[in-house]
Amino acid sequence: MWQGVLQSLAPLVGGGLALYLHHRRINSDEEGHWTDAIGVGGVRMALSFAVLIWLVPAGALLAVPLLLMLSLLSPAGRQEWSVQRTPRLLALCVALLCLGATGFLPVSQPVSPDDWGQPLFTENPHAPVYPAGQQYTWVTSDVVVLQSLSMRLPHQPGVMGAETVALTLASLMNMETGRLHQAIELIDEEVPFVRLNPEEITLQPVLAPSTLDIIIGSWDSGDVETVVHRAYDINTTAFGSDPQGTKVGEVSMVAKASWGGQLDILVIVRPLQPPNVDYDGLGESWIRDWLIARG
Repeated sequence: MWQGVLQSLAPLVGGGLALYLHHRRINSDEEGHWTDAIGVGGVRMALSFAVLIWLVPAGALLAVPLLLMLSLLSPAGRQEWSVQRTPRLLALCVALLCLGATGFLPVSQPVSPDDWGQPLFTENPHAPVYPAGQQYTWVTSDVVVLQSLSMRLPHQPGVMGAETVALTLASLMNMETGRLHQAIELIDEEVPFVRLNPEEITLQPVLAPSTLDIIIGSWDSGDVETVVHRAYDINTTAFGSDPQGTKVGEVSMVAKASWGGQLDILVIVRPLQPPNVDYDGLGESWIRDWLIARG
């Protein structure tokens, strides 16, 4: 939780310091408080931002344009911007830089169910450096790769819609492919009749439930936890018969956010199963274990 508090305070401190230095440089011999450079409206916007990033979906990604739009809609707000444009933009840019820097704050260890044993890997060399994250990887006896991730959400310390926004951003920036590089290599090693080159792999989204309701505990207890869900086909372009590639595996991914700006993700990666094999395509049993361990 302290990371989320720091995510709220860092933009205020950074923007305030930049504003103070600007005031000292411009008005070194004049009286007046350093906050006068952005006016009462600017101070209210800054304080509102620190609160809104906890409450609105997408956090800063929605709070910043929302506050800017509200300040520009009123004639008084437009007048303040015309007079105080330079210090406001300076404070805003520095505040956003400080907010982005909180993406390097440490995260908790990934969820690790006891029944899964010790992870085969506790790091992923192909994972992006930013935002901060950790990843544990297991391989089951039937060559299913399980990856438990914890990831920092620098834009949002709250939980409202955090999973959906984070997975959408990851998809837009093609972050899933990098994270799955390690899993593809493991399947290539473990399955002798499958030769996969991670550089020739593409992920194709498939129609699947956007959320899953997982029963925790006994059927009589009625404890149900909802997770955001995404599913993909793993395609390889090595065969050259289809521009989108040939399906060689499947991915099921679920996510849960925590207050304080952390996202926990479970990724289930498996090679293509024979048509006559009956299996749990969504991986509900592993998701249940993961949720129970997450507490």
